[in-house]
Amino acid sequence: MGASTTNPGVEPESVNVSILFSVVVVSTVIVIALVAIGWALSMQKFQEVELEVTEMTGYPELHETEMMGEAKLAGFEANDDGTYRIPIERAMELEANEAGQ
Repeated sequence: MGASTTNPGVEPESVNVSILFSVVVVSTVIVIALVAIGWALSMQKFQEVELEVTEMTGYPELHETEMMGEAKLAGFEANDDGTYRIPIERAMELEANEAGQ
């Protein structure tokens, strides 16, 4: 009997490198895609929280400026130079009446 190079019923112990490489590449792409999606979602959530916090705290200077502007437009006031400030609605009425005459 001669020496046989193959044993019947025994699988060869070689690894198919192309299949292994494909699995590694596909797994890497999936992991990168999941990380990118997670990062995008976290950035979106961060922006939402930042907007919410900004709305909660507001801009005190902006609100103060708006209130001062509204008070000047809606109130009566005597100026130092002898002129008077009247509400804008009243000033528009007087101008419209004056233009209509």
